[in-house]
Amino acid sequence: MISPSPAWKTTKTAQRRTRIRNSTKPGFIVPEPIFYRCGQCRRLVVQTTLSEAATPVSCCGTPMSQLVAQEADSSLAGIHRITMVVSGGFDSNALSVTVGEPPHPMETGHYLEWIYLYTFQGGQIKFMLPGDLPSALFSLAEKDAYVYCDRAVCKGKRCKFNCKRGFCVFCYCSQHGLWRSAF
Repeated sequence: MISPSPAWKTTKTAQRRTRIRNSTKPGFIVPEPIFYRCGQCRRLVVQTTLSEAATPVSCCGTPMSQLVAQEADSSLAGIHRITMVVSGGFDSNALSVTVGEPPHPMETGHYLEWIYLYTFQGGQIKFMLPGDLPSALFSLAEKDAYVYCDRAVCKGKRCKFNCKRGFCVFCYCSQHGLWRSAF
């Protein structure tokens, strides 16, 4: 009897599932990022360390300025209000971020330079230009994409994605600086 060669066999690639049955979500691997900006060349440094202590950063021969997020109750909070919406399902999802109610201006001299999403496994950044929309779409994968509950309210289109609580979004406005919002 001749056995078929491996080339004749049909193989199925295993799809990686992002839904788990317990209700335990992972902890954050690194603390929230610290943002630095050079006053001369405007270089951005995002510092993520495993310890809570910040390391001094320099550029162009001088220490870089640490960016501090503006308060949500300031008079400029409306145009910098960050809205986060998770879309997708149990196997893949994405987080859509929009800044401003009404939308943040995106014209030369006053626009969002970048949006940063802080997640369980680290973070993602999207850079923007004048004329772009004040929004970004972040794809979530691996531990960031997991759905951590098995409750009926979270199945299908009614899922509130409470499992993403703790994610933070930072945006940097060219005129008003750094803003932060937590999901």
